[in-house]
Amino acid sequence: MSKRSSFLCSLIASAAFLAQPLSSALAITPINITVKAGVKQTFQGLGFSSTVAGGGGYSKLTQSQKNTLQKLVCTDARFKIVRLWFKPDKYAPQPGTEDISIFVNPFVKSGFISDALANGCTTMLLGPDKIPAYMKAENSAYIKDSEVLNYATLLANFISRIKQEYGVKIHATGILNEPDGKITDAQWPVMIKALRQQLDNRNLKDVKIVTPELASSDNVAIRVITAIKNDPEAWKVLAAISTHSYNMAATPAIAKLIEGTNKEYWMTEAGTNGPEEPGDALNAASAASRFLSDMNNRVTHWIWFIGHAPSHTQDNSTRLIRYFISPFRYDVFQKYYYLQQLSHTFDVGAVFRRSYSSLEKNMTWTYGKKPRIIVASAKNPDGSWGIGISNYTSDKFFFTIPVDLGFPPDTLFTNPQTGRAAETFAVTVSVEELAQAGDIKMKMYRSNSNVNNVYIGTALMRQGKVTIPKVESLDLITLRSQ
Repeated sequence: MSKRSSFLCSLIASAAFLAQPLSSALAITPINITVKAGVKQTFQGLGFSSTVAGGGGYSKLTQSQKNTLQKLVCTDARFKIVRLWFKPDKYAPQPGTEDISIFVNPFVKSGFISDALANGCTTMLLGPDKIPAYMKAENSAYIKDSEVLNYATLLANFISRIKQEYGVKIHATGILNEPDGKITDAQWPVMIKALRQQLDNRNLKDVKIVTPELASSDNVAIRVITAIKNDPEAWKVLAAISTHSYNMAATPAIAKLIEGTNKEYWMTEAGTNGPEEPGDALNAASAASRFLSDMNNRVTHWIWFIGHAPSHTQDNSTRLIRYFISPFRYDVFQKYYYLQQLSHTFDVGAVFRRSYSSLEKNMTWTYGKKPRIIVASAKNPDGSWGIGISNYTSDKFFFTIPVDLGFPPDTLFTNPQTGRAAETFAVTVSVEELAQAGDIKMKMYRSNSNVNNVYIGTALMRQGKVTIPKVESLDLITLRSQ
């Protein structure tokens, strides 16, 4: 195959030709956002996770260095939830064998959990990852039907032991990280009921079950959650549904499955893969856009993949903060500031409404091109209103093809799963519930490349309507009433 043909094959699989020119940076597109009356979900906070490997690096830091990192995330950015990765396959590699040190060393003895709690985090979520090999069906990744109860018992035993032996309280637990192809639809209700019973038997009735933690909010997620919901007993004991937020975040179809129920919706992992350097507004706008999209789709808990961990040249995008151990130093990535800005706009306890756009209707982050503007709004416990606006447009989505591959000079291509060309918007937000409220002053903040959650003045909302005349490429603009 020729060099050009090989490139074309990969291009067809991952990118689409851009037929129209890039948008003019001088044009300003008007857009109207309507925040519908009627409460949806109550926000319970942002969170982050730490892998076992990350915990290993953490143990090498001094207490002062540990406090610096935990304060940045738990205190300054107001993250409340910590997802602790747990490896059942290492904890119980053989029947009857339990090695609790695989969790204790990186998370307990290192001080990771106690430091997070001391700096303001409140909720510990267990993230089980990998079923022990002996529990899997022969020549299959699926767990055996006969091992479902044993696996539930394993999880409950661990949660009980870590509490009794080390004083660590797990507030909620998953069942298996990204279990696509590992637990059948029929096994899900059985697993949930078994785990609830095993937890209750150990006086752990307050430990929530949060599942299925699927990789995408897609048709598979709808099918699995529906299978659980169709078993009334399993649905009753399930505290929260859960999915992940990468290329396909929460959708109206999944939100509808819990409409009218008391179920929470935990986004237990949002992330980005690959290299990253400080000031990357593209990755930051992606994170902010997914958060706002998820808030429009009933998500109650929102967890970024890795809060802080040793630097990894090819994987720093997964982190909010990378650090180096010897000598100690750290870098804060731009998405940290975007999420910090959002956490100061929407307090724990904020009650979200549903927002609709004149440009892209539901503004849902899902398969295909992403919405250009995503907006979400909520009423905080103190009575103030918060509004978040993310502009996910950028000319960075486009790339040219080398002339030696046979394409005309300056031919532009774009990945069909990314955003659109850079565009500036005049955004008008109308909050139906505030139409009779009179004039309301709102403080505005902005983040962009190396613009870190800065105050940019006030906007005046009149009869529930406020206009931000210039929301530029990769901007995060937030407003909060005084």
